[in-house]
Amino acid sequence: MRLEWGTIVKNINWTLILNLVNFALLLWLLKRLLWRPVLAWLDRRRQLEEERLLRAKDAQAQAEALLRRREEELSQANRQAREILARAEAEAQRLLREARREARDQAQRIIAEGEAAAGRAREEALAELRRAYAELVLLGASRVLEREVRPADHERLLAELTGRIDPRLLQ
Repeated sequence: MRLEWGTIVKNINWTLILNLVNFALLLWLLKRLLWRPVLAWLDRRRQLEEERLLRAKDAQAQAEALLRRREEELSQANRQAREILARAEAEAQRLLREARREARDQAQRIIAEGEAAAGRAREEALAELRRAYAELVLLGASRVLEREVRPADHERLLAELTGRIDPRLLQ
């Protein structure tokens, strides 16, 4: 069986060939006009999503760092507040001790001044008593000198003198 070119050309299904050529042309056009732009769009989309993911990871890392820094600042603020509170309490205790000491010193000064005033009043009372006693003695002596003293008169004068003197002052 020998085939000739003419019989081969007659027996070929030209519709199939044209369909294959149309299909190849369609594939070439799709590749050229649609496939490349779609792949480029998908690549850009993938890159954009990767960039967003990186930015999200960076933002998360920054948020975590900010959270750690805020926690450190908060703990530092708490520590400073405790230190300030401790200093204020120590200062209050110091002021309280100082106020007590000053009150004690003032009370001692008042007591000392009172004792000094009482001592002066006592000395003045004793001096007054001595003056009064001296006057009584002079009065008694002048009466004795006016007349002769008998033992009964002497005892009566002494009783009279001691009756005029307040016994509390003699103590």
